[in-house]
Amino acid sequence: MPERVVTCRMTNRYGNRCTAEALDPNGEAVICVRHAAEVMRTVSAAQANLPTKKPS
Repeated sequence: MPERVVTCRMTNRYGNRCTAEALDPNGEAVICVRHAAEVMRTVSAAQANLPTKKPS
């Protein structure tokens, strides 16, 4: 019997669900490689725009 494939849980603005296979089917965030990369780019951009602390 073939193993069940768990797909990404991301949806687009029309409600269509992504059909790519999830990176970690048992993880908290069940997303595919493409959407994981999108999240990482967003986090990196946000970190780059954080104000830096001046030494006291």
